[in-house]
Amino acid sequence: MAKTEKLTEFEAGHGYDKADWDAVDFPEMTDEELDRLRPAVDVLPPEFFEAMRKAADL
Repeated sequence: MAKTEKLTEFEAGHGYDKADWDAVDFPEMTDEELDRLRPAVDVLPPEFFEAMRKAADL
């Protein structure tokens, strides 16, 4: 999967307008939230990973 640059300022042409951009409130995660994160393999069912493997083979 290609990495995309994280926008920090509004730029037209990405499928949303300035009002949409201004309406989003998505603060950085706190240290406490980061500490509670767990690996996907610990929280997602095995079927998810099997589906991802099958999709990668297409």
